Amino acid sequence: MQAEITFSENTIRTKAAGRTKMFQIIKPIKEFQKFIEESDWDERLLEYEKYINRFSWGIIIASVIFFTPVCISLLIR
Repeated sequence: MQAEITFSENTIRTKAAGRTKMFQIIKPIKEFQKFIEESDWDERLLEYEKYINRFSWGIIIASVIFFTPVCISLLIR
C-alpha cells in the first residue's frame, strides 16, 4: 500500500505560481467590463443597425437556400 505525502511548502508554491496566470486572465476581463460600462458602444452600434439587419437577412436567406435541398431530400425518403 502506498501513501502520498504532501508538503505544505510545495502546495504554497503551486498556488502562488497559479495566481499570476489567473491575474493575466482577469485583466482583459476587467478591461472589457470597463469598456462595456463606460464607452458609448451601444449608441455607435445603433448607427450601423441598418447594415447589420441587411447582413443578418442575407445570412438567413443564404441558409434557407443551402438547407432547402437537404430538407426536401429528407422528406422524400
